Parts: sequence; structure tokens; C-alpha cells
Amino acid sequence: MDMLALKKAREKQSSSHSILIYGDSGCGKTRLAATAALIPAIERIVYLDLENGHDTILSMGLPDSALAKIQLFRICDTRKDPHAMSTMLKMFSAKEDVVLCEEHGRINCLACSKTNAPTQVFNLNKMNHNELVIIDTGSQLADCGVNALLKGQPEDAILQIQEWGTINNWLKNILQVVQLGKNTNFVVLTHTLYDEEYSGTGPNKTLIRTKIYPLMGTKNFSTRVGKYFGTIVNLEVRNKKHVGGSSTTYALNTQTKSRLGIKVESAAEITMAEILVKGGIIK
Repeated sequence: MDMLALKKAREKQSSSHSILIYGDSGCGKTRLAATAALIPAIERIVYLDLENGHDTILSMGLPDSALAKIQLFRICDTRKDPHAMSTMLKMFSAKEDVVLCEEHGRINCLACSKTNAPTQVFNLNKMNHNELVIIDTGSQLADCGVNALLKGQPEDAILQIQEWGTINNWLKNILQVVQLGKNTNFVVLTHTLYDEEYSGTGPNKTLIRTKIYPLMGTKNFSTRVGKYFGTIVNLEVRNKKHVGGSSTTYALNTQTKSRLGIKVESAAEITMAEILVKGGIIK
């Protein structure tokens, strides 16, 4: 297909898009992502909640019609009982339906099967372009990988260098599916990595600059994670307001970009409509 034919095809139906939204805790990441439910063309949102972010959604005043679009999958774990990483890897690789219990977000949950507790089905291959998958958060997903590798070890145990490589590979397996966007659109929320550069040592040590990246896995992986996304939005709280940007020129030393030319910093209010609708992702 030549580029002109591709342009004409996209005028009829846009291709799916991957979006990364990052910032410190409390900067409005989950709140922003949930505003996608207010877009009439969005039919369903699959919300993969790794850190109880659904409390924010329930308290933000969305109408019932919007809340009904959001299907919650709670997939939280601990070091004593880690299962989130293996569950997510299965969900993003399986061709068939993946059945999880509603209470624990676990595949083949023995406790819930004994009581016939409610289950729900996830299948990326059955999703469409007018749907959306939200992962909340990528940084917590990496922590779930740590839990999986340190299961049964003392609380003060830490990962070896080669084990961080394993976690990065797990993240890569999931993010490659996000990057491809074969069937639907993806939004990944995550926290901020502050990469500080210094000159000198001891009392003469001076901060030269701080580079801001989305945090996911190791520092090296975090500085490269942006390649899996078509749009990267940085959010922050400034002057008691939630603000942010997505163009490459938004802020010095802050990683942002949009292959679709989306500039959320120009909007009076940042919502997912500024990204999905004005960006031409959802018609």
C-alpha cells in the first residue's frame, strides 16, 4: 500500500493508537484517562487496575452512562501472593478468552471456583477500534514483576541485576502488543523518573540538569519506553492546577511527543477528547 492509499483509508477509519500518560502521584493521570468514557463514540473501556485507581474514577462525578462503559479488572498483588505479572502476560498473549475472577483478578482462582464467585472475560482479539484498554499503572506493573521474582524471600531481599533484565523483558512483551495496537487503542498510565545529572563530587557536587521520563522498570528501560507509544503526555500540578503537554517542544528536558501532532497544552481543559477525538483517533 502506498502512502496515498493509506491516507485515504485513514480518512474512513483511523488506525488504533497507543498513549502514555505520566506524572507524579495526584497529578490527574487516572482522572484524565477516565474522561474517555464521556466520548460518545467510545463503546467500552477495559480498565486494568493494578493499584486501586478505581477509587478516583468513582469519586470524580462521572454520569452513570459513562461509568457503565468502564469494565473494571482489579489485578492487585503482594510479594506474599504475586500473580499480577503472570496474569497480564497471559492476557496480552492469549488468542482465546482469558477468564478471571472478579474478586482477585486471578486466572483459575481456586477459592472463587469453589464458591462459584463471579468471573469476567478478557480477550484483546475481540476488541474493536471504538474501545480502549487502560493500564493503571506501568510502574506498578514493574513492581508486580519484582513481587513475582522475590516470592517467598525476606522482605529486605533485593533483585540481582540479571533479574531486572527479566522484568524488562516481561514489560517489553506487554508493551509490544500495546505498540502494535492491532485491534484497539491503549492508554498506559505511569509515574515519573527524575534523571539528575551532576558535576563534581563531595561538597563541590552541583546539579546540572534534571531530565524527566516516564518510569517503567529500570532507569535504562524507562528512558527508552517512549518508543512503544505514539503519543506521550506529561502531567503535573502547577499553581494549584492540573496542567500538561504532549508536543515535543512542550518543556525542556521533559519527554513528550505525538506522532499525530496532538498538543494538549493548547487546550482550555485537558481531556481524552483532546487526544482521541481532536487527534483523529476516534471518529
